Amino acid sequence: MYVPPRFAQNDREECLALIEREPFGLLVTVEGEAPFATHLPFLVERREDEVVLLSHMARANPQWRFFRDGGEALAIFQGPHGYISPAWYATPNRVPTWNYIAVHAYGVPRILDAPGAAHTALAALTHHFESRRDAPWTMAALDEREAEKLVAALVVFELPVVRLDGKWKLGQHMAEADRLGAVAGIGREGGDPALAAAMKP
Repeated sequence: MYVPPRFAQNDREECLALIEREPFGLLVTVEGEAPFATHLPFLVERREDEVVLLSHMARANPQWRFFRDGGEALAIFQGPHGYISPAWYATPNRVPTWNYIAVHAYGVPRILDAPGAAHTALAALTHHFESRRDAPWTMAALDEREAEKLVAALVVFELPVVRLDGKWKLGQHMAEADRLGAVAGIGREGGDPALAAAMKP
């Protein structure tokens, strides 16, 4: 990802926090000369010596076979974003742009094929996304046969994060009056309030 220094987010925890808030990512690998991408939910796990992104995909999806070759993968996460009209700026002769937050996570995926690993990972993913509900659903709701069928139909993997690139393109190079004008414009015209909050000087 092209990241001009003024837009670089070098705080690792800020990048991980974005992934935790927006966990539905795009996993990209390259097979031969062609890229292959799958949209997946990810769970951030902080361990003593590494941070990993935990996920799973259908066994019918051929992408997981790439993992066995040991190639690097890229997981892309998108934060708030939106169109910025030059009509909102105090300074004349500006042009339209798109402001956004994005994080790219790089690493070599590892398939979790040890006995019980897939069930444990699925339970962790389910618990994370169900935890805010009043009556969370759990894997225990499945009978043993259905649970076995589910696990057999999926490939669970983790992506140890070796590099994070964060880009916070929020008009940091603009005059304060222009940034405040863009924030106000987003509010008036129904843009993403999360983007407006992130853009405030």
